[in-house]
Amino acid sequence: MANPEHLSILQQGVVVWNAWRAKAAEWPDLSGSNLAGLNLTKADLFRANLNKVDLTNANLTGANLSGANLSEANLSKANLSKADLSEANLSESYLARTNLTDANLSEANLTKAYLIESYLSGANLSEANLFRANLFESDLFRANLTGANLFKTNLTETNLIEAYLTGASLFKATMTEADLTGAKIDGTQIDESVMKK
Repeated sequence: MANPEHLSILQQGVVVWNAWRAKAAEWPDLSGSNLAGLNLTKADLFRANLNKVDLTNANLTGANLSGANLSEANLSKANLSKADLSEANLSESYLARTNLTDANLSEANLTKAYLIESYLSGANLSEANLFRANLFESDLFRANLTGANLFKTNLTETNLIEAYLTGASLFKATMTEADLTGAKIDGTQIDESVMKK
């Protein structure tokens, strides 16, 4: 359950929130909150400092999180469908069973992010950095991974049906039992030794 004080500060806007975060010693709890319904234009959290924030089960549908700092944040089971996370920092964030359907994650930093069993169908991950990210059993149906860095990424048992992987780096990625049916992989660098079933 979200801390009412933390939610009240965020409702005052990103400038007030970021100023508070710069001084606050505690890690904010916004778990279970409906941030899509905040009194902010379309939940505008552009460049918000959400580092290490607990956003478990939060509703961020369609939110503008472009350029936001979500590093080490807990976003497990959160709804981020159609959210704008372009250029956001999600390094080492926890996104297990998170809904990122049709989200914009272009150029986002997802280094070492934990994305097991997440829903990324139709998501835009073009030019995203997924170095050592864990996407075990995630759904990437028709996801756009054009030019993405998937070096040493765990794609075991992922659904990559009709995904766009053109120009992506899959070198040393683990793709055991991944489904690449109909995937576009022209120009993609794949280490075939990690695709064994």
